[in-house]
Amino acid sequence: MAERKRSTKKTERETIKVESFKILRAHEFNNGNVSFDMEINGVSLYRLTVVSRKDGSGEFISYPAYENNGKWYNYCYLALSEADSDKIIQAVYDNLDD
Repeated sequence: MAERKRSTKKTERETIKVESFKILRAHEFNNGNVSFDMEINGVSLYRLTVVSRKDGSGEFISYPAYENNGKWYNYCYLALSEADSDKIIQAVYDNLDD
């Protein structure tokens, strides 16, 4: 079997068109981390998190991942526009458990 080389160059991805989304569950832990499940365009995604950027420039959605040989790999990933991502993050905060 031939060895495949992976490109380390980041490429721009086309964003998906968000037709609909619904926050199924959102929970803030004692350490301030926020975890949530959502349905987007009819597909359910679980164990997503809202993460603050290290440079303080805002937040982003982190997808479930696993570690293998010191590298992290996402189980799934959706390329969302910044506007859609911001709408989802706001909806997460609006739906936090009491």
